[in-house]
Amino acid sequence: MRITPTRNGLRFTQHGVVISELRTTPGPTHSVFDVIAALIALLAPRGRVAVLGFAGGGMMAPLHALGVTVSLDCVDLDRESYEVFRRHCPAWAAGIRWHHAEATAWLHRQRAPFDLILDDLTVSEKGDIVKPTVSWTILPNRIPHHLRTGGFSFANLLLPPSGRWQPELGRLVAIHPSARIVNFDDFENRILIGGESLPSARALGGRLRESLRAIGSRQARRIQLEGMG
Repeated sequence: MRITPTRNGLRFTQHGVVISELRTTPGPTHSVFDVIAALIALLAPRGRVAVLGFAGGGMMAPLHALGVTVSLDCVDLDRESYEVFRRHCPAWAAGIRWHHAEATAWLHRQRAPFDLILDDLTVSEKGDIVKPTVSWTILPNRIPHHLRTGGFSFANLLLPPSGRWQPELGRLVAIHPSARIVNFDDFENRILIGGESLPSARALGGRLRESLRAIGSRQARRIQLEGMG
């Protein structure tokens, strides 16, 4: 992991891929983290939220810019990045319950349901940053069982090992009664939103862009939402 200063904070990179943009003041990162934060603000503003793969806490600055102070249960094996976040953002760290654990094992031990679970896990593999195998196999089936009725799941996805989105993405979509996908102009990532019932892609997309514009994020003009049932 390489950590370099930016105008607003720190950037975490690995193999040339940005893992996290840590702003130390509320505001946009102009990245995928703005969209994740805005979705949390829209769908779980007061609920119990689990974040699998905290890294450097890139979503925290846009979350606070949106006025969201929900407590987060954050799980990661990367203690170093969390310690950097805690040193630079001690006030925000106070609202986080951080767990040094493997995500699937930690989730299996949880008994109380969550309002939202985010899979933001990544691993380094052959000089690249990819989703771990569990994000395509174990976690998609397990996460819905740890959600309260009416809860949501997000998955920050990268291209599958096959180099094609299908059929892996289709299998993840089929797990959920209702699903939406956020596509980016600037990033390979896709965000899969799953739940029992979701607003239409048009309605959710409008609300999402409005939230992004409110914090001045350039992603307001660079995303598209796709309805999947």
